[in-house]
Amino acid sequence: MATLSRQAMKMFLGEQKLCRLATVDRFGQPHVVPVWHILLDGDLYIETSPNSKKGLNLKANPKMALVVDTGDSFDAYKGVMIQGRVEFVKDKKMLARFREAMAQRYFGTSEHPGYKYLVSGGDPLLMKVIPKKVVTWDYSQKK
Repeated sequence: MATLSRQAMKMFLGEQKLCRLATVDRFGQPHVVPVWHILLDGDLYIETSPNSKKGLNLKANPKMALVVDTGDSFDAYKGVMIQGRVEFVKDKKMLARFREAMAQRYFGTSEHPGYKYLVSGGDPLLMKVIPKKVVTWDYSQKK
């Protein structure tokens, strides 16, 4: 099995629109949910509500794992798994950059009603993913 180069990994993360984020609750129970992600300046960011299950889990324990993958047959499987932690971002300018990128990526415009609804929900929890371990795979690259 081939792996992705750093550049190919970043391109792949930029192409895929959904990742699965794993956190652990206070009882040690894993919690896995799909989330959107944005690459800014080479770093991966995610956002959620501070009172969501994933937000509460990450505030109590910032360790997480996520996976972004694709493929519907063995020779097409490709993906990235990241284990690490999140760093909470308080910078309003970074939040504005993230949200503009999110609007363009997922809605095409910040004027879209779905985008406006999403960002109307109070204080967001913006998080930068700090990788500790990264694993990639690309079964389409036969060696």
